[in-house]
Amino acid sequence: MTTATEPMMRGVARFHEYTDRVRGILGMLEKSPNPNPIQLAMLRLLLANEERILDCAENGKPLASIWYGNAPEIFPAMGIQPFCPFDDLKVHLELTDYKDLKDADKHPLPADVCSLIRMAAHAVDEGLVPTPTVMVAMTTPCDAQLVLHELWTNNSAWAKVPSFVLDPIYTSTPEDYKYFAGEIKRMIKFLEEHTGQKMDLDKLRDVVKESNLQYEVWNEINECRRAVPCPHPSFLSSDLGWGITEHFVSGDPEGTKLLQMILADAEQKVKEKKGFLPEEKIRILWADLIPTFTEQLGGWLAEEWGAVVVQDFQGFTSHFEPIDTATEESMLLGIAKRSMNSAMIRQGRGHVDVLINDITRLVKDFKIDCVFFPGHMGHKDQSASVRFIRETCRNLKVPLLAWTSSNFDPRYLPMDQLKKKISEFFEATELGKR
Repeated sequence: MTTATEPMMRGVARFHEYTDRVRGILGMLEKSPNPNPIQLAMLRLLLANEERILDCAENGKPLASIWYGNAPEIFPAMGIQPFCPFDDLKVHLELTDYKDLKDADKHPLPADVCSLIRMAAHAVDEGLVPTPTVMVAMTTPCDAQLVLHELWTNNSAWAKVPSFVLDPIYTSTPEDYKYFAGEIKRMIKFLEEHTGQKMDLDKLRDVVKESNLQYEVWNEINECRRAVPCPHPSFLSSDLGWGITEHFVSGDPEGTKLLQMILADAEQKVKEKKGFLPEEKIRILWADLIPTFTEQLGGWLAEEWGAVVVQDFQGFTSHFEPIDTATEESMLLGIAKRSMNSAMIRQGRGHVDVLINDITRLVKDFKIDCVFFPGHMGHKDQSASVRFIRETCRNLKVPLLAWTSSNFDPRYLPMDQLKKKISEFFEATELGKR
């Protein structure tokens, strides 16, 4: 097991800054006359996660650098705290006037590399995150991830960190899932060797049962979002659901409680036929990961146009199957399927049919009026599919607005320009006249 050596202490000051900020915000909200219980629960989850990472960094406990889709149920079952090097930077961007994003401009990566990759590279190079005990990488969903992990292994603080690369196959046949389950099994052996922690199958079963419940509740929230009007604002359940299942500790019962709170509120609003908007006019599908500027964009869409993003790829859960907990093999196979179908990995790894079928299903299921394809500058593979998306939307008789932007850097396409683009689209399609 790693001890609290000097290199391990990198990033500790930054995480103290994070925890102090979240504690301050949480304290103020708790003292407010009518605090939002969902907001309080979310902040408590975030704080607990940052405190665990800090505890590992300061006390030499096992800490794993992972990306999303890295079989997140495995780590809590082994007593290993996972963290993604861009997560906390991303969460705190708007609270710090995007300072880290601006500082990342100095990184020597090419300007057309995904802004998320740039932030993650900057975080490690500048010592803004702790040096982990182990690093787990993936070869999908984008080539930039391979470059990123090569950069990390060449960083002086991370050069000696043992690393393991998960390698999903391109397609999604039963044999492909079986192969990736084998990759996860190899990863477990790697983690046992380099952290001293052992896989506890009973603990894994408990984690998987809880994560199954989380996805079940999240899917029920999505069922509520199919109602007209939509009970909740743009991006809400996508942001929290994905954080709970992929980016905090998977299978944490506190995360499940938060999702259940959101579901109870959604079900009550649907029962009363109450929507987030007094008068819902436009229902949007956001065909990508959600942006970091969700509150600003979602608030403007609601106020200016009576529009709500009802669904997005990050929030699309109904393709997930419950994982069979009967045996080790069934659990690893289920985790493999879930990992290979995580947002963006699902749409970017396989054939264009996946993208087309997902858009078709979501438009029909959620009574979508128009599709937004933000063309994230890091998703060059998906951007090459715009012609197919356009044809799909034409067949579905829903207008498409496609543009090029960054989901994580609002400077790439400034908000005033994005608002102008969307307004002109609503006016041209006459959606705004409803």
